Amino acid sequence: MSTRRQLLCLLWSILLIYNDPALENSLDVALQMALSVPLEDIAAYPKLSKAFYGLIEILFRNHSKTVMALDTTVFMQLMAAVHDGLQSSDGTLCSLCANTIDHLATFYFTFNGKDKPEVHSLNKHLAAQPNLFSSLTATLFNLLLFGPPQNHWAVMRPMLSLMLASESSFAAYKDLLLSSQSPENQIKLNEALNKLLADVNRSLDSANRDRFTQKLTAFRVSARSFLTL
Repeated sequence: MSTRRQLLCLLWSILLIYNDPALENSLDVALQMALSVPLEDIAAYPKLSKAFYGLIEILFRNHSKTVMALDTTVFMQLMAAVHDGLQSSDGTLCSLCANTIDHLATFYFTFNGKDKPEVHSLNKHLAAQPNLFSSLTATLFNLLLFGPPQNHWAVMRPMLSLMLASESSFAAYKDLLLSSQSPENQIKLNEALNKLLADVNRSLDSANRDRFTQKLTAFRVSARSFLTL
């Protein structure tokens, strides 16, 4: 860990010990400033885009309590921005957004059902927007199967956590994709999906993630050889 990061962690710890709201206030101000800029303006400036999506990724990675406590409208505004950035042709932006989704899905899979304020807040957001996970799942798989090859590594990162967080979302996408294919392709797709899901554990440890990423790579190569748009 760098000296700079150690100092930041120390400062954050001190603020938490003394219940000092300075950090939370600063994050709130930074977020308000970021969200005050229209998405089309952010997209027009690469450096601004990287700073914007970098801030969101850090918030979901290190400050879940702050993010989940946001008003549902603001939270969904963030997720809409992430969904938009995920489809960017810029690999860095796509990666930042994919990591953000992974943080969210990992949090939900790990803590859902537990009596934590952050979990209650997230469930409130999901109740207001019940198709959030299904929309993200569909976009990620569409990018993997039909999107530019330079981004496929980035979009793989959150797939396992998202599938575990919302198995129904994956099932719905699977049914939709199958329905779009010919009977012959449906058989091939079912076989490819069965191979993808074989021996996948309900765990997000590094070994399981790595194994699933390898399976996703094989699935992508196999499915792209016969899928039709």
